[in-house]
Amino acid sequence: MKILELQKVDKNKIIPLYYQISQVLEEIITKGEIKPGEKLFPEEVLADQFEVSRPTISKAISLLVKKSLVSQERGKGTFVRGEEVKLTLMQELASFDEAFREQGIPFHTEVLVLRKEEVNKNIADRLEIKEGDMVLYLKRLRYVEKEPILLSESYLPYDLFPGLDNENFTKNSLYSLLEKKYKIPVIRTERCVRAVKALDEEAHFFRIPIGEPIIQLEGVAFSSKSLKVECFNTRLRGDKAVLCTTLYRKRRE
Repeated sequence: MKILELQKVDKNKIIPLYYQISQVLEEIITKGEIKPGEKLFPEEVLADQFEVSRPTISKAISLLVKKSLVSQERGKGTFVRGEEVKLTLMQELASFDEAFREQGIPFHTEVLVLRKEEVNKNIADRLEIKEGDMVLYLKRLRYVEKEPILLSESYLPYDLFPGLDNENFTKNSLYSLLEKKYKIPVIRTERCVRAVKALDEEAHFFRIPIGEPIIQLEGVAFSSKSLKVECFNTRLRGDKAVLCTTLYRKRRE
């Protein structure tokens, strides 16, 4: 799309200029004239085109940000956002790998860390094992259509899963391996979901500014007889992912 194709705004209208401009830009975005991931025109260029001040353009873009049509990256500019990845995770127990596959979401996995290590007291207490015991530490980054979406960390008691550090987790589902190879299926998880701000690590892997909102799921996975088999911490991009669930009201007498 060429800059000159942007329509002018009517300065005689009662409607504020920044609102008119936001409407023009929203129409351009929704029509697909600027594709998801593409950079919006610089504020100074838009100010010249609409013949308004930069603060007016800034207010117009702020409205687009609130509508989740664009996102701003410090030092880089404003980019058109794509559709959110909707994950239905609360209907049944499934790993993210299984959830992506079952919902037909194209993805690929990058294994960042896969190693044996001695567990610290915090993780040991959550897994109900001894501090200093060996665990498998698995850290993965999931991409959907080349966009980093999900960062996960897992700690598993190594004596339960010897040799798990030799598996290929770019292709294999963790929970499927636990069930099929080790005969220790995950049958229950306890998850806490909270909204947090992206720290240095999340900002780096997700390519977002520090302080941007992300979704964090933290918890423990259980096998039979309440055996704790995994302690996990998963973070999802707040601007790209949404968790969906269906709730049924319990019938009361």
